[in-house]
Amino acid sequence: MHKKSSGLNISVLGSGSWGGTIAWLLSKKKINVTLWVYSKEEYEFIKKTNSLPRPKKLKLNNYISVTTNLESVVKNSNVIIIAVPTNAFKSIILKLKKLGLNRNVILLSATKGINTKDNLRPSRIIRKYLPKNKLAVLSGPNIAMDVVSKAPIISIIASKDFKIANKLQEIISSSNFRIYLNKDVDGVEVAGALKNVIAIASGMSDGFGFNISTKAALISRGLIEIAKIAIKEGAEAKTLLGAAGIGDLIATCCSTNSRNYKVGYQLAKGKPINKILKELGQVAEGVETVKSMVQLANKYRINVPIASSVYDVIYKNKNPKILLKKLLSRPLAKYEIEF
Repeated sequence: MHKKSSGLNISVLGSGSWGGTIAWLLSKKKINVTLWVYSKEEYEFIKKTNSLPRPKKLKLNNYISVTTNLESVVKNSNVIIIAVPTNAFKSIILKLKKLGLNRNVILLSATKGINTKDNLRPSRIIRKYLPKNKLAVLSGPNIAMDVVSKAPIISIIASKDFKIANKLQEIISSSNFRIYLNKDVDGVEVAGALKNVIAIASGMSDGFGFNISTKAALISRGLIEIAKIAIKEGAEAKTLLGAAGIGDLIATCCSTNSRNYKVGYQLAKGKPINKILKELGQVAEGVETVKSMVQLANKYRINVPIASSVYDVIYKNKNPKILLKKLLSRPLAKYEIEF
């Protein structure tokens, strides 16, 4: 049951760790927020316990309502934040279009990934199917478990329309969750998607028992792979030096709460990918995104040895230890950074 608030009606689509966290953050600011849940089983759990199951058990207050009715979301929202897995993003946008979403509703993508069927990112899917709606992207070094801990956290909202970006900044920012703005939608979005692939490699590094120097090497070389693709996709190089670039990459590569890190760690221990994902119980975006990263690298004729190795471990069942030796035995590079 909603309490009266400022008149804003915000909906969050997706009750996973990140979607639930965003809804919880907004409710703490006494903003009416509707959390749309896909699974009826999860909806019943939330209603019964009056709490969110992820990233940890979070009690709901009276500013959050939960629904499975997407049509009511479309009719009653000023802002819709989309935090569904990448493989569900396009279908959600098509449903919003079919339900006659008002052109004045602002769409904020909080999904980090690339659709592997056509290599479209969330913002491009929105532009393709709902071109009249204003859009923005939320991305940054935001591990859900860290955000709900009330520690100081920053994130980025990127939009070509700074009026919309400023409005969203005011809505979402809080004393512990500080939002910065950026106009480089391509850079923020590509960096947020591809860092998940490097995080899998980082988990593998720790799984092998390597030290922080190895991880630093992996992150710096991984950033170069991300940057080469991102710039070809229209990103500004300076974006990759900010919170949505290197910041997000560091957080995801170093946090043991990162799902992609967990996947890599278990791969290094020899566990099959199917078993890892089943035990994880949630989507690890890097597992799918690595397909797009390799495809885009091939399209632009870019060498991405780290991403290619992650792909080979996951989809070609290659031994990660053998691939590591292959990585280290490559011909020495003439320059550290080449574009």
